[in-house]
Amino acid sequence: MAKIIQEIFCEPSIVIARLGGSSTPMAAYKWTVSADPRNEDDTIIEPDWSFDILTDGSIRPVMPDEVRFRDGALIRPICPFIEVWARFGEAGSDPSTWSEAPLTEAALRDVGADRSALRFVVDARNAKAARRAAKDELVFGTSPPVVVAGNQHDPVALPATSPATADEPLIPDGRSIPLGFVQVVRPQPNPTTPQAWPSTIDLDVIRLRFTPGRGEFYGPPQAAQPTSESPVPAVKPENAFLNAKAGWFSSRAEGPKRLGRSGLIEPQDTYDFLSAAGGAPSLGVVDDTCDARIDVTLRLGGSGFSAHANVLVGPPDFGPDRRPFLSLADELNDRSADADARSAAITGDDLERWVQDLFQRAYETVSLMNVDHWREAHGRDPLPDSQLAPTAIVGDGLSSPEKAMGGRDQLRDRSVQIPAVSSNTPLPLAQRARERHRTIADVENLATLLAANPTRLRALVRGPFEHEPGEFAPDRQEWTSMKMPPFMRGSNANPLTLSAWQYDLLMRWADAVRKPGPSAAMQGPAPLSAAAAARRAVVLSHLK
Repeated sequence: MAKIIQEIFCEPSIVIARLGGSSTPMAAYKWTVSADPRNEDDTIIEPDWSFDILTDGSIRPVMPDEVRFRDGALIRPICPFIEVWARFGEAGSDPSTWSEAPLTEAALRDVGADRSALRFVVDARNAKAARRAAKDELVFGTSPPVVVAGNQHDPVALPATSPATADEPLIPDGRSIPLGFVQVVRPQPNPTTPQAWPSTIDLDVIRLRFTPGRGEFYGPPQAAQPTSESPVPAVKPENAFLNAKAGWFSSRAEGPKRLGRSGLIEPQDTYDFLSAAGGAPSLGVVDDTCDARIDVTLRLGGSGFSAHANVLVGPPDFGPDRRPFLSLADELNDRSADADARSAAITGDDLERWVQDLFQRAYETVSLMNVDHWREAHGRDPLPDSQLAPTAIVGDGLSSPEKAMGGRDQLRDRSVQIPAVSSNTPLPLAQRARERHRTIADVENLATLLAANPTRLRALVRGPFEHEPGEFAPDRQEWTSMKMPPFMRGSNANPLTLSAWQYDLLMRWADAVRKPGPSAAMQGPAPLSAAAAARRAVVLSHLK
C-alpha cells in the first residue's frame, strides 16, 4: 500500500536570526576543535556549506573560503532557513511505523499536489515598549499577518505597524518599521551528475528563508536631539517619526508592577532614557528586533495539515567562536518530557565527556568576560556576616574585602591571593578566572580538585534558579554573591544558573569522584580515562 502524508512539521521549529545592515547574509559556519597542539581542544569556527538564493528564487550550494562577519562597517545578518518536513505512512497505520523526510516537490506530485497547496503565514511582533510601559497598544508588528503562497518566490517584506484599535498609535498612519522579509525558495530537481556539495543537500526541499531587519532604531522627534545623558542623538532624523503621545515617550517604564513586582523593569539597562533623574523617563526609542511565528498549511483534497515555527531575532552581539555554557538547547532539554530518562542514560565515559564539554564551554564564556568590571557592577557589597570569613586572605590585593569575591568571602579559595590592579595586571580577576577555568576544563584536573575537596563544587556552583536572601532587594536586584556563574543574570533578571538537568548531571558526576586512598597511591598513577587517552592520541598524532 502506498504511503501518504500523515503530518507536516518545520525543521528546525525554533530558529534565531540576527540583525545586520549588510545586504549579504552571513554564510554558514560550524564549531570545531583546533588542530594546533598548542591550543588543543580550543573551539574554533570554520566555513560550512551555505545557500545562495538566485534571482529566480532557487538556491545554489556554496562553500565559502572564509568566515566573514562584516562588509566594511555593516554587519552581515544571520538569515535562517526553515524546511517543511512530513511524516509518511500507510493509511490507517500506527504512528510508530511512520517515517520522516523533507517535503519535496516530488513528494507533493506523488500525492497529486504542487507548491500552490502550501501557504505560509508570518506574524512578526515587537512588544518591548508594551511590556515596559504596561500598555498593550504599544505592540507593533505585521498587522494583519503576511501571507505567502508556496509558489510565490519573490521576497516579501514584513512592515510593522501599530494596532488599528490604538487610540494613539506608536507608528503613525502611513509609516512602518521594516522587520525584514521572508522568501519561499523555489525547489528544483537535484543534478543527475556528481556535484561538489555533499549528497545530503537536497535542492528539491520546500524551504523558507527569514531575513531580519537591519538593526535600526526609531523614536519620536525628541529622540533625534542630544540629551543630558548623551550628546549623540539616539536615532537618525529619518527614523524619528514615532508618536510621542502614544505612551512610551517619557514613560517611567514600570510595567512589572502589574506582575506584582515593584520598581523599574529588569534589566534596567534595556531602554534609552531622557535623564537619570525623575525615575529615568523613557526617550521613546524602539528597535527592529521581533519574535515571529510562521504557520504553514498544506491542503490536499479535502484534508489539511498544519505546522509552525518560531523565529527569535536578536542583536549582533555575540562571540561566535566561543560557546555558551547554557544554551537554548540546554533550556529546551530541561523542559523536555524525557529529560530524566535521557540524563539517566548518560553514565561512565559519556558522563565524563559531558562534564569536560560543560567546563570547556564555561572557560570559553569566561574568556570573553571582564570579571573585574562585573564584580564592581554586580558583586554584593557587603556580604552578610554569615558569608564572611573572620579575616581576609593574607596578601590578597582585591579592594573591598567584604564584597563578593573579596578577601573575606567564604567562597574564595583561601590559598590563592589575587594581585592588586597594576600596569602589568590591569584585570587580575579576569586573568585568574581564565587561568583557573582553562585548567579545570580538563576533567582530570577537575577530578583532582574534587578529590582534595569533595564538597567544593556543590558549595560553589549555584543551583538551578537559586537565589539567596538579599539578592533581590528592590534597589539591589542586580547584586549577587560569587556563586558560579558569578554576577551574571538570566533574561528574567534573576541570577544566571545552570539548567536543572545540567546541575543534576554535574552533581552526579561530582558525587562519584572519590579521594584515592593510600593503597591506590602506592600502585602508581591511575589509568587514563577513555577521554584522556583520546586526547593524548590526538596530541601524539600532531608530533609525527
